[in-house]
Amino acid sequence: MGTKVGTGKTGKRGIPKVDKTQDYDFFIDEYTDPKTKKKFRLGHATMAHQTNNALTRIAPELKISKSMLIRRVLESFVKYHDEAKAIGGQRFFEAEPAFENWINERNNITQLLRQITEQDQIMNDNSKSPEIKMLSQQLTTLAKMINLTHKNLL
Repeated sequence: MGTKVGTGKTGKRGIPKVDKTQDYDFFIDEYTDPKTKKKFRLGHATMAHQTNNALTRIAPELKISKSMLIRRVLESFVKYHDEAKAIGGQRFFEAEPAFENWINERNNITQLLRQITEQDQIMNDNSKSPEIKMLSQQLTTLAKMINLTHKNLL
């Protein structure tokens, strides 16, 4: 039998001391249901303690609570994102360039495969040389292999 691992000051098993860089857990909103008088918490999230400290410092300057500041920041971000998307403007967060590059390359490889396959058909129909036909088949096979490999990378 193994030894029992208790919870430390963090409340997490196996972590005996509080980590100063540990993220801060919070809820975006909290409300009480008028009928049942039960409290509900919405939007559980985690943020870096530096961000939490900054929000704690900024909220009193704006004369609002930290939770209200978080809600307003998120609402403003969503509005900005939607408006920028609608007019084709620059958004804060875009798809990763690597992913966009993969999609563009994927389209290019698909087009290349189609062209090589068409050229193979033309060479087989018009050429009498077995060397040309064999070279064309090898190129087509190589293009299909590249296509398959590229397809399975993601």
